[in-house]
Amino acid sequence: MKKLFRCVSASILVSGLFFSVAAPVYAGAILADLENALMCKCDDKCGKVLVNCTCDTKHETRKTLAKHLESGLTFDQVIKLYVDEYGEAVLSAPTKNGFNLTAWITPFAALLAGGFGIRKVLQSWIRKNESVPQIPENDDGSAQAEKNKYSSRLKDDLDNLDI
Repeated sequence: MKKLFRCVSASILVSGLFFSVAAPVYAGAILADLENALMCKCDDKCGKVLVNCTCDTKHETRKTLAKHLESGLTFDQVIKLYVDEYGEAVLSAPTKNGFNLTAWITPFAALLAGGFGIRKVLQSWIRKNESVPQIPENDDGSAQAEKNKYSSRLKDDLDNLDI
């Protein structure tokens, strides 16, 4: 019985140490995620994501975000709080609903349309090359004779050319 008690108390102690260390790490990860999800709203209008911002406002905003997390708000609640205060412009990426969905779909649609356009252009070039008439080869060598006729005429014209 004492062995079981020691084993349970040791596991409680180890889990308590784990959660006491993991909680700040988890809060730091959420804070980093918040900094990636929000844009800087400084007076200079730098337009950077909060994690990349170099303004003085970044430090104040980071403290505010940490206070919100310490007060028990979740990631989504903090995001909603900032969206309610500043509007959707505070988000570093558009939401995936409503008209903002076009910002997610348009680049892929443009790539797809461009690929089909390039394919059509290449096919038309190939068809043009296939439609160029070829000199037919006859068994009697008339194609070779015609080729020699034009070659000799070209040679005569080049010889008579004064440069």
